[in-house]
Amino acid sequence: MFAASPLGSFSRHVIRAGFIAVAIATVSLTASPQQAVFAAEGGHLVPPHQVAALTALADAGDADAQFQLGVLGLADRLDGKVRSDAINRLMAAAEANHDGAAVVLGMLYVRGISVVRDPAKGIGYLQAAAQRGDSRAKNSLALLMLRGDGIEKDPAAAIVLLESSASSGFPEAQTNLGLMYLRGENVARDEKRGAELVRQGAMTGPADSQFNYGVLLENGTGVTKNPDEARSWYSRAAELGSTAAQFNLAVMLLRTSPTTAEGISGLKWLLVASRGNNPVLRERAKAIVPSVVSTLTQDDIGQARREALAYLNRPNRLTSSFR
Repeated sequence: MFAASPLGSFSRHVIRAGFIAVAIATVSLTASPQQAVFAAEGGHLVPPHQVAALTALADAGDADAQFQLGVLGLADRLDGKVRSDAINRLMAAAEANHDGAAVVLGMLYVRGISVVRDPAKGIGYLQAAAQRGDSRAKNSLALLMLRGDGIEKDPAAAIVLLESSASSGFPEAQTNLGLMYLRGENVARDEKRGAELVRQGAMTGPADSQFNYGVLLENGTGVTKNPDEARSWYSRAAELGSTAAQFNLAVMLLRTSPTTAEGISGLKWLLVASRGNNPVLRERAKAIVPSVVSTLTQDDIGQARREALAYLNRPNRLTSSFR
């Protein structure tokens, strides 16, 4: 047991006001039996025979195979020779009306990533996919419209697109729209509806959605306050890689009078957060670590470090999120 909480002067990370961001796509590479199924782990090259199988499908005109090769190439999952034609693969898939390829290409051109920046061309790809009903394209196009990024600013049209994407069950749109209702941003403020939309996004969505729902539960914003359930959602999001959730989970574990197990777990998540992709939270986590370490035995510290390293070194799922 800790003699006292070391976190008296530290607070959890609150709901991210800047969460709304343009997500190009989340691409699952567990394909159908007719396609190559990749078992490569994060950072590893795809085995040559699997690349060959997927390439054969792509060369035979399979748009989804073209798309997957393009995404693998952009994510550095292929060797340089194959990676060099990633954009061409994506363009071939988009020309065959593959919505995923259109969304990825759209954001690459809007941002000027791996291609010469051409916002008009990028918006064209996104609009084509959105007109075909693709929820990801609607979400991405809406977020660009909200900021006037590469397209004329049009909040009213953006809300229509987000509502459509959210109603189809796209979790990022549900979360984005929910946060807008919670803040009264371009819509009438409605915390109850906003919280429900964020909850829907969290049920099937990415770590950011789960983190934000955890914040609502911890604070009782639009929902009944429930710290235990908030901790559960933080835990899910932390496992998926959310630095904010890792930090908040650590604070919840360590703030009062934690058991030894909670202290070890709290230190583990602080150590993980200190290596995360949020520079502010990295520094906050680093600042807390010494006071936490001072309350644990060497054996407990060693266990927390081993668990943190095991998490940080675990193979990544073979998915790609482009932002």
